[in-house]
Amino acid sequence: MREGTRWIPVIVLLACGIAAAMMFAKVAAIFVPVREHFASDDVLIGLAISLPGLLACVLGVTAGVLVGELGARRVLLACMATGAALSLVQGLALPLWLFLLTRTLEGVAHLGVVVAAPVLIIGLSAPRQRGLVMAIWGSFFGTAFALAGWLGPLIEARGGPGLVFTAHGVLMAALLALTLVLLPRTTGAPTRRERLSWRRFGAEHLASYRDPRALLPGAIFVWHTLMYTSLVTFIPLFGGPADVGMLLIWMPLLSIVGTLAAGLAIRVLPRPALVAATGFLLVAALTLALWWAISGMRDIVALALVLMVFSGLIQGAAFSLIPALSTDPAVNARANGTITQLGNLGNLLGSPLFAAALAASTVGTLGEFGAMALLVVALCVAGIACCALTQRWMRRHDAPLAHPRARTP
Repeated sequence: MREGTRWIPVIVLLACGIAAAMMFAKVAAIFVPVREHFASDDVLIGLAISLPGLLACVLGVTAGVLVGELGARRVLLACMATGAALSLVQGLALPLWLFLLTRTLEGVAHLGVVVAAPVLIIGLSAPRQRGLVMAIWGSFFGTAFALAGWLGPLIEARGGPGLVFTAHGVLMAALLALTLVLLPRTTGAPTRRERLSWRRFGAEHLASYRDPRALLPGAIFVWHTLMYTSLVTFIPLFGGPADVGMLLIWMPLLSIVGTLAAGLAIRVLPRPALVAATGFLLVAALTLALWWAISGMRDIVALALVLMVFSGLIQGAAFSLIPALSTDPAVNARANGTITQLGNLGNLLGSPLFAAALAASTVGTLGEFGAMALLVVALCVAGIACCALTQRWMRRHDAPLAHPRARTP
């Protein structure tokens, strides 16, 4: 048993996760310049943001199988190399169709990194510190959006979107080199040697989606991911000229605060589904308040920032549901695969869906934010319904509470 956490390689692996999440964030942070660069429309560039989630929607459940067969270290290195190469290619003067193809292929690199890196982090962490380390890991997506929102526009102003993509490729390549040097070869070795087959992958999917314990966290999480990237991308466009850059940075950062706050909330209210439902309810209410503020040309900064705190609350509660629904490691592994798959489905569909709502808002009587606001409310209602179903299932099956100290005698 490891006595201490090897913090240097753990930090490098966290950086790899942030770089993988930047595959989404690097386009979102410079949405308007990318649209102008390709002379395209909101819907198609919205799709470009979320395309890395396409293959993850298909391979999410099976990614854990591949990591077990090939080894987490090997998968991580291969996917970091693939991500670096694709970003460097995007830095060239590509036609739109080829750019979209590279965005789709980035999904393989993204999925491999976000599945393999946590396995390696756990192996490098002391048992008593694994909870802390994994809580830090859970912030990688919001951190990527914050960094991209800060640096992306600065880099784009110097050399256009192509320079942003090239910089991301250089970052991936540098982290690949650090990982090769710092990550022990014995870490992340293959854990099983079973025959890979399409039948086996199909069986894994059926086992995950037939079991409520594996399905319910993802069924809640998908409504969050349908909104998250789009809220971070599009809400800043409604701020004043001086607010856009600040919102691009601080909105994802405050979502991290909400994710960490979910852990504290669940210690007080050990029912993650109720915490998630509270997050959905408050996101819906604050979105309606944003609609009112935008319609009246009022300042939106405070409302947007508070909204993202409660958005992060949903994410933290959804992940906390996994151990709350089951203590069986096999079930939890399937739940992680399912939440990854459904989360990427939300990322894939969310941006083009919200881009279409943004376009629709300009031709109706709802105002420029109206259709987006109603879409958020509809997604939150669906999320609350899934939370209610989850809470009912937990009561009927006497599922374990989220925190062992919260158990009643």
